[in-house]
Amino acid sequence: MTEEQYQAIEDCGAAEMPVDETCEIVEITEKEFYEDAQAIKRYRKGQLQTKLKIRQAVIRMAKDGVPQMAKIYKEFSKVALIEIPKQDPFDDEFDDGLPDLPDQPGKDNEA
Repeated sequence: MTEEQYQAIEDCGAAEMPVDETCEIVEITEKEFYEDAQAIKRYRKGQLQTKLKIRQAVIRMAKDGVPQMAKIYKEFSKVALIEIPKQDPFDDEFDDGLPDLPDQPGKDNEA
């Protein structure tokens, strides 16, 4: 596929066009679309770019004090929370950035 076709696919994804209509615009079959990893990636990229723009607009309006947008923003923030596993400070892989102390007191570290 040409870069022009990929760009059209990305634009269709951004406009949330159905895949079958996207294929008609780009003049390819749905089979060709689904067999082309780059086409799928560009379509999804377009969708995500639109989602980002919408979220940015909602956040901007929420900051401006639009109550409905503040409510929508709260819903977005619930969905977007990244779950970061808590790390046990006593786990061997825990790194606090400090040098490790010897296990037993000795010349360098008297207890």
